[in-house]
Amino acid sequence: MFWFAVTFALGLAFLSLEYSEFSRMIHEGADWRRSAFLSSFFALVGTHGLHISIGLLWMAVGMFHIWLRGFTALSRILRLALFWHFLDVVWIFIFTVVYAIGSL
Repeated sequence: MFWFAVTFALGLAFLSLEYSEFSRMIHEGADWRRSAFLSSFFALVGTHGLHISIGLLWMAVGMFHIWLRGFTALSRILRLALFWHFLDVVWIFIFTVVYAIGSL
Protein backbone atom coordinates (compact mmCIF):
# COMPACT_ATOMS: atom_id res chain seq x y z
CA MET A 1 0.00 0.00 0.00
CA PHE A 2 2.91 2.34 0.68
CA TRP A 3 4.22 2.07 -2.89
CA PHE A 4 0.71 2.49 -4.27
CA ALA A 5 0.47 5.72 -2.30
CA VAL A 6 3.88 6.91 -3.53
CA THR A 7 2.97 6.10 -7.14
CA PHE A 8 -0.40 7.80 -6.74
CA ALA A 9 1.24 10.95 -5.34
CA LEU A 10 3.78 11.04 -8.18
CA GLY A 11 0.97 10.60 -10.72
CA LEU A 12 -0.90 13.53 -9.17
CA ALA A 13 2.28 15.59 -9.24
CA PHE A 14 2.74 14.77 -12.93
CA LEU A 15 -0.83 15.81 -13.71
CA SER A 16 -0.45 19.07 -11.81
CA LEU A 17 2.76 19.88 -13.72
CA GLU A 18 1.05 19.06 -17.00
CA TYR A 19 -1.93 21.25 -16.09
CA SER A 20 0.33 24.16 -15.13
CA GLU A 21 2.29 23.79 -18.39
CA PHE A 22 -0.93 23.76 -20.44
CA SER A 23 -2.26 26.78 -18.56
CA ARG A 24 0.97 28.73 -19.04
CA MET A 25 1.14 27.92 -22.74
CA ILE A 26 -2.49 28.88 -23.37
CA HIS A 27 -2.04 32.07 -21.36
CA GLU A 28 0.94 32.96 -23.58
CA GLY A 29 -1.16 32.38 -26.71
CA ALA A 30 0.31 29.01 -27.67
CA ASP A 31 -2.87 26.97 -27.89
CA TRP A 32 -3.88 24.05 -30.12
CA ARG A 33 -5.27 26.35 -32.84
CA ARG A 34 -1.97 28.08 -33.49
CA SER A 35 0.02 25.41 -35.34
CA ALA A 36 0.12 21.75 -36.28
CA PHE A 37 2.93 21.18 -33.77
CA LEU A 38 0.92 22.66 -30.90
CA SER A 39 -2.17 20.77 -31.98
CA SER A 40 -0.17 17.53 -31.93
CA PHE A 41 1.45 18.51 -28.65
CA PHE A 42 -1.84 19.12 -26.87
CA ALA A 43 -3.38 15.96 -28.36
CA LEU A 44 -0.47 13.68 -27.45
CA VAL A 45 0.33 15.04 -24.01
CA GLY A 46 -3.34 15.59 -23.17
CA THR A 47 -4.24 12.01 -24.13
CA HIS A 48 -1.38 10.75 -21.98
CA GLY A 49 -2.68 12.88 -19.10
CA LEU A 50 -6.16 11.41 -19.58
CA HIS A 51 -4.71 7.91 -19.34
CA ILE A 52 -2.77 8.89 -16.22
CA SER A 53 -6.07 10.09 -14.72
CA ILE A 54 -7.72 6.78 -15.59
CA GLY A 55 -4.79 4.91 -14.04
CA LEU A 56 -5.04 7.00 -10.86
CA LEU A 57 -8.76 6.27 -10.61
CA TRP A 58 -8.06 2.57 -11.16
CA MET A 59 -5.34 2.71 -8.51
CA ALA A 60 -7.59 4.49 -6.00
CA VAL A 61 -10.33 1.89 -6.48
CA GLY A 62 -7.77 -0.91 -6.16
CA MET A 63 -6.31 0.56 -2.97
CA PHE A 64 -9.81 0.91 -1.55
CA HIS A 65 -10.60 -2.74 -2.35
CA ILE A 66 -7.34 -3.89 -0.76
CA TRP A 67 -8.10 -1.79 2.31
CA LEU A 68 -11.58 -3.33 2.59
CA ARG A 69 -10.93 -6.96 1.67
CA GLY A 70 -7.21 -7.38 1.91
CA PHE A 71 -4.95 -8.49 -0.90
CA THR A 72 -6.95 -11.16 -2.75
CA ALA A 73 -6.44 -10.86 -6.52
CA LEU A 74 -2.90 -10.66 -7.79
CA SER A 75 -4.02 -10.59 -11.42
CA ARG A 76 -5.87 -7.29 -10.91
CA ILE A 77 -2.76 -5.69 -9.45
CA LEU A 78 -0.62 -7.10 -12.26
CA ARG A 79 -2.98 -5.65 -14.89
CA LEU A 80 -2.77 -2.25 -13.22
CA ALA A 81 1.01 -2.51 -13.07
CA LEU A 82 1.18 -3.41 -16.78
CA PHE A 83 -1.09 -0.48 -17.65
CA TRP A 84 0.99 1.92 -15.54
CA HIS A 85 4.31 0.73 -17.00
CA PHE A 86 2.87 0.95 -20.52
CA LEU A 87 2.14 4.61 -19.76
CA ASP A 88 5.79 4.99 -18.73
CA VAL A 89 6.95 3.63 -22.08
CA VAL A 90 4.51 5.88 -23.96
CA TRP A 91 5.76 8.88 -21.97
CA ILE A 92 9.36 8.10 -22.92
CA PHE A 93 8.29 8.10 -26.58
CA ILE A 94 6.27 11.33 -26.21
CA PHE A 95 9.08 13.05 -24.31
CA THR A 96 11.64 12.05 -26.91
CA VAL A 97 9.57 13.10 -29.91
CA VAL A 98 7.88 16.22 -28.55
CA TYR A 99 10.33 17.67 -26.07
CA ALA A 100 13.78 16.42 -27.13
CA ILE A 101 13.48 16.28 -30.94
CA GLY A 102 10.85 19.05 -31.04
CA SER A 103 13.23 21.51 -29.41
CA LEU A 104 15.98 20.96 -31.99
